[in-house]
Amino acid sequence: MLNVETLRVTLVAAMVLLAAQPAHADGTYGADFRAHLLPEAGTAHASITITQEAGELKRLDLAAPAATYSAFSGPGSIRREEDRLVWTVPEDGGTLSYDVLIDHRRNGAYDARMTPDWAIARLDDLFPRARTRSESGAQSRSSVVLAGPAGWRFETRYGPSHEQVAVVDEGRRFDRPTGWLVAGRLGIRRDTIAGRTVSVAAPVGQGFRRVDVLAFLRWTLPDLVAVFPGMPDRLLVVGAPEGMWRGGLSGPESLYLHVGRPLISENGTSTLLHELVHIATTAPKSAGDDWIMEGLAEYYSLETLRRSGGISEERFASALGSLAAWAQRDGGRLADPSTGAHTARAALTFHELAAELEDAGSSLDAVVGELVAGGSLDRGSLLALLEPKLTEPSGILAELPR
Repeated sequence: MLNVETLRVTLVAAMVLLAAQPAHADGTYGADFRAHLLPEAGTAHASITITQEAGELKRLDLAAPAATYSAFSGPGSIRREEDRLVWTVPEDGGTLSYDVLIDHRRNGAYDARMTPDWAIARLDDLFPRARTRSESGAQSRSSVVLAGPAGWRFETRYGPSHEQVAVVDEGRRFDRPTGWLVAGRLGIRRDTIAGRTVSVAAPVGQGFRRVDVLAFLRWTLPDLVAVFPGMPDRLLVVGAPEGMWRGGLSGPESLYLHVGRPLISENGTSTLLHELVHIATTAPKSAGDDWIMEGLAEYYSLETLRRSGGISEERFASALGSLAAWAQRDGGRLADPSTGAHTARAALTFHELAAELEDAGSSLDAVVGELVAGGSLDRGSLLALLEPKLTEPSGILAELPR
């Protein structure tokens, strides 16, 4: 009779074997993504294995600049075209292997780094964007597994990734791993908040307060989800140590947060909530409309704190005053790209629209819900939603870019 552990191992092995097999009857093929982190070299040795028998996938065309990606090898034709790498996949599949340089700087500081004890990077960079050519209707059944030095742990938006886990990206025919990765000697805390599985992970001994983050999300995330019900079912917060870029960066179902960033800043806003709004608003923005995305993120970082009781009405008003002073001092406007004073101006614009909508018997929440559900964060869609709701002449509406 099998004991529980033997049964578990047998089931895992069976699932891995099943995931590696193509299912040609429904037009799928296997795509197995693997990466082994090598701290001593500062690189990862990565591979993409395509499992097929009837040539479902014809070609992978990867965004792979030579300064970051090198040592490509595998069956079939492999050729470099400037910053792209084109692999003609054999009819029976095969494995494309390559090396990836991990360290990367953003404005002079690391936003991706690997040390002897830990690594923080984007899976998007380990497995770069790809254009594909395939049989009509063919799509991948993808998985990812990560490895590295003995004792290292690997946390991604898909959960612990030291064993093979499925990669599913709704709406895409070629699913590849995306989102933030943290690996090494980690401290990880998990909780279920507002129906979402939340993981907070950071290298040990670096001062990142994982439980504080979970506590903060317990009182704020429910209010954020009420406005943005499309918030994903899984969320990963990656804590970045000193020496890395001092800010927050969102990714699919995951975000990067520097250890030095407070959960609530002195001006009353929250980098963590700002980035969570970005995660919940995945619709692509149009050229010239970055102020919509950044303004919503900044406004709702404040509004969520007010609604949840994290800040008082007086502090909320003071925070708006600080944003107004910043926007006036530094020439803030509704711009693309939107940073600093421009984002302050955009946040104030949404606050003013919220007041006008409330007077008209509607709400900004309702407008934002429709805007996000519509799949595009652009001026045309925003104006189309606002104009029928603001029946009285609106000074704010008249100021919006057309």
